[in-house]
Amino acid sequence: MKHSSSLSLDFLASKPQAAAQVLQALEVEQAAQYLQEVPVRILAPVLDEMETWPAARILDLLTLEQNAAIFMQLGYRSVASLLRLQLGERRAALLTVLPGQLARPLTQSLAYQESTVGAWMDMSTPHFYADLSAHDCLALLRKISHPFGSSLTIISHNHRVLGVVTLDTLLISPATRTLGQLMDVQLTPLPAELSLDVARNLPDWHAHSNLPVRSVNGTFLGTLSRTALHMALDSSKGAASPTLDDSVLAHLMRAMATTMSGMLRLSSSTSTPSYEAWQPPAAEVGHGQGANHDQ
Repeated sequence: MKHSSSLSLDFLASKPQAAAQVLQALEVEQAAQYLQEVPVRILAPVLDEMETWPAARILDLLTLEQNAAIFMQLGYRSVASLLRLQLGERRAALLTVLPGQLARPLTQSLAYQESTVGAWMDMSTPHFYADLSAHDCLALLRKISHPFGSSLTIISHNHRVLGVVTLDTLLISPATRTLGQLMDVQLTPLPAELSLDVARNLPDWHAHSNLPVRSVNGTFLGTLSRTALHMALDSSKGAASPTLDDSVLAHLMRAMATTMSGMLRLSSSTSTPSYEAWQPPAAEVGHGQGANHDQ
């Protein structure tokens, strides 16, 4: 399979779905080597039919220019899904070679406020289509070398979240059963814009250690683990509660105390008006304290 014969190119072009199933069953390096010389117009539809995880791993081994050319042949959701599965440095490099009309919305889709679920989700989590068999899913999972949680997100072919399958369920299921037949559809995906404080109290954490994250229109974006959620909450708590010794308010209070001490000494040694004479009216005292708290 080192060279693309006319017959193999015809197969890729005429039966992209069947070709995708064959290619994703190969080792990633072998599939990428075979596809190096395949024209983009033939390669893009085949990659689009593949599970996103093996497709992203093949793209890792192609040049940035090949990646960009392939992305220009795919729909936005497919591009966004494949881009999220690439490593951070490569993702950033790829965004620099993509045309601006595609790179700009992709860049914006990756930005979330620090206090939201989206900022702490894992975008590298593998996910699979509902029509994949348990046997083929396990074969793909064996190629993944890093941990990814105790459940898998199942998506439709337009990348919407459908449900999750736990690894325990997958391991004991008949080989021919599809993920769509095995998935739990009761779980509610987390909106990426959801605040961390709200996410922490959701009941789905009682049954799952990681939950799928979706966009506004239901597109799968990644997963949030219970561990990442706790880290995020601890981080936000520390940032929201600075020590008094280092705060601006502490410096203001010390400066005010020093000034008042000096003024009291001055008033006691002269015949100038008493302490009460230079005190601001009570209404102004209240307004001033409120202003300090606002700072």
